[in-house]
Amino acid sequence: MSSENEVLVRQGTFLYGGRIECDVRVVRSAVRYGAGDHQDEPEVGEDRPLDTYYVWYGSTTERGVFNSGGGAYDSEAEAVAAIEAATGIGPTVRWKP
Repeated sequence: MSSENEVLVRQGTFLYGGRIECDVRVVRSAVRYGAGDHQDEPEVGEDRPLDTYYVWYGSTTERGVFNSGGGAYDSEAEAVAAIEAATGIGPTVRWKP
C-alpha cells in the first residue's frame, strides 16, 4: 500500500488489543490522492500534486505488511497526533528514534 511517491518520515509500534505488537508509520507523499469519483469536485475526486502525510498501520498477523490506512494529513505533526489520539492505539504507540 505504498508507492514510489512516498518517503518514510516516522515509524514505530503499537499494541493491538493490548498484546499484539504491530507497526505504524507516517509517510510523506508528493501526491494527495483523490477519491476517484467523477461526481466529486475536482479537488476531492482527482489526484493533486500536494505534499500529504499518510498513516499506515501494520498487519496484526504479519510484521512488515501495511494493510490499513489511517488518513491523509497536511503535516507530519497532524498525522502523529491522529495516531496518538486513536482509540485503543494511541496510548501504546512507541516511536523509533
